[in-house]
Amino acid sequence: MNRQQLPIWGAILFALQLASDTAHAQKWVNPQFDAHRLDYRDLGYPDVTAIDADNCPITALLTAASGRVYGATSGKASCLFMYDRSINKVRPLGRIGEARGVYHALVQDRDGTLYLGGGLNVLAPVPLTQEFPGGFRAIEEQLWKDIAAPYANYAGGHLYRYDPAQYDAGTRMPNEPCPLEDLGVPVPANTVYALAIHAQARQLYGLTYPDARFFVWDLEKKQVRDVGPVLERKVYSGPERTWRSVPRALYVATDGRVFTSGEDGRIVTYVPATQKLHRTAMQIPGEYWEAWNYYGYPVIEQWAADAKGRVFGATSDGFLFQMDAEHEQVVNLGKPRVTRRVRAMTLGSDERLYLICGEFQDVCKLISYDLTGREGFRDWGVLAVDRSPYYAKRAYQFDAMTTGVDGTIFIGESDRRASLFLFFPGAQGFAGGLNPSNPR
Repeated sequence: MNRQQLPIWGAILFALQLASDTAHAQKWVNPQFDAHRLDYRDLGYPDVTAIDADNCPITALLTAASGRVYGATSGKASCLFMYDRSINKVRPLGRIGEARGVYHALVQDRDGTLYLGGGLNVLAPVPLTQEFPGGFRAIEEQLWKDIAAPYANYAGGHLYRYDPAQYDAGTRMPNEPCPLEDLGVPVPANTVYALAIHAQARQLYGLTYPDARFFVWDLEKKQVRDVGPVLERKVYSGPERTWRSVPRALYVATDGRVFTSGEDGRIVTYVPATQKLHRTAMQIPGEYWEAWNYYGYPVIEQWAADAKGRVFGATSDGFLFQMDAEHEQVVNLGKPRVTRRVRAMTLGSDERLYLICGEFQDVCKLISYDLTGREGFRDWGVLAVDRSPYYAKRAYQFDAMTTGVDGTIFIGESDRRASLFLFFPGAQGFAGGLNPSNPR
């Protein structure tokens, strides 16, 4: 071989190496996905304005009437952020008071202002006692002591108000305070676990953890009323094994009633006329095991309602159901995965429910359910973005979803270094379908 041939061979070797690298990168591709339907955004400019890794797990998302998507994080500190369509980027809006977490507690009022419920980081590992005296129900009793320990000297999570019209234009670093109005502590020694709003009635409804209290915050009077616990018994059937089973979602019906779940998996409703919680005959689907030494039941994880007035719920045991509140009926629509939990759910603009399914520290999957009845459940697989050779990312933990004004599904990753994922359903029918058994 002469020296003139060496550059040619060098080019060939370079091409082979490039092909090998490309093939290796393609291992990131999820065969269940149309790769072009999935992307993600960092929570700010990396190494400049991006929210710190320990503070960026996304645990609340909301699509505002303006089209902007707002989110809140949990960690050592909680941060508010915004995805702005006009720049196609996420902008941090600052640290949320002294909160370490905002968990499914982000709602919008009729004037565009946002209400947030803060508290401790419920995603943080709970230190469990390894050795303790035995006896009847000893494990449950000790587990409750361990779960309640972080709240022993905790003043309580706060409610906050944020005005986008006044403060969105500002640029803030993640550690800068977000300009919020602090409304105070609704329930002492508890984290705000879920929020819902009835804007016309000027009422804000909430659930707390770990005591499962239901509270009503009057937006006009800025006064709170602790209605009481939605359930009394302490069980540990989920969402996670080291969490007390407390419902983490509220649904406000058009007539003003508020729905969640309570004892024995029964749906309970708050009736404004009586200002009390009422237990209904409806029971959410789940794994109910009757045994001498075990008692447990699932709780509500998510609610969604469509324009036709249909109401859908998802449970900690991973079931999807439809609720007919007028006739007090529940229809079990099925369970898309063997593993437990529907961790997040949103109604798409294509007559599909989108669900994130999977237990904590398990691999989450994106599942859709066709409300037209033509497709049923569809497994879209794990969420893996491949924009190689520029960037690629596979994520496993998610805890929040919302649907954008153009139908984009926003999915909040909840791992240590989290990103905001975007799924683009596209036109109905999913042209070029990947499932040969279901071509549509």
